Amino acid sequence: MGRSDSLILLTHNAGEYLAWPENPSAFVVIFEEAGLNWTLCSSDFIGYDNVNYGLFYDDAQARKIGLAQMKAAKELGVRRIIVGECGHAHKAIALAIDRAITGEDNIPRESFLPLLWDLIEKKALKLDPMRNNFPVTLHDPCNIGRMMGIIQPQRKIIKAICPQFREMTPHGAQNYCCGGGSGFAIIKSHNFPEFRNKIASRMKFKQILEAFQDTIESPDIPKYVTAPCSNCKGAIRDILEYYGATEKYNIQYGGLVELVVNAMVQFDRPFLEFLDEDAFI
Repeated sequence: MGRSDSLILLTHNAGEYLAWPENPSAFVVIFEEAGLNWTLCSSDFIGYDNVNYGLFYDDAQARKIGLAQMKAAKELGVRRIIVGECGHAHKAIALAIDRAITGEDNIPRESFLPLLWDLIEKKALKLDPMRNNFPVTLHDPCNIGRMMGIIQPQRKIIKAICPQFREMTPHGAQNYCCGGGSGFAIIKSHNFPEFRNKIASRMKFKQILEAFQDTIESPDIPKYVTAPCSNCKGAIRDILEYYGATEKYNIQYGGLVELVVNAMVQFDRPFLEFLDEDAFI
């Protein structure tokens, strides 16, 4: 396992394991290849689901869950907690309950983005950007970008591995919400999905189409929207399906770490499922 003072606890939104298992899998590939000293989960459920449902109730419940998460991490003897691709978890564990986590309860909590950029900048991973030689745009999750001001690491990563990267307009801290924020992405009752797809997410769909306007009429060219957040991926998945954009325009979606693994040179086949199996041959 290595030295306990360098042990990392990697946490994910539980939805990733259910809906997008390729995302935690990509983290595993990256962390192992980089030789990090890390662990994925605690024997306690609250130790590996980084969502704080107490935020939807009141401060007391948020504090209770936050302290329980810290307790699970402390029992593992980790040095720091790395938050995976979940905007809610970034906000919850790094901001919303920060004042409640003090003294011995305080374990450093960090976004995965600076760490991932550090690995790429230090060449801890062998990457070939041409493996991602298709149009890529970036959605900035509200909690990561507008709320926390994490803007540049993800762009440095994408520019290093995606030669056809293009920005949405506007982007960064000014980017539009995907329409799935505050749990809207998973509300399925009554006519809410139709409201979300027709109204709440419509501006995001417009941004996506405009980002790919030079290749939008070329369905043979895959186009990828990277959205490093579970709720955002859910909302973007639904609008692409609602408007038939994947079938009509070949617009795909997914996380950021999947792009990194797709660029890793040791693999003979693409990590991204929508790419042809012979793409690297």
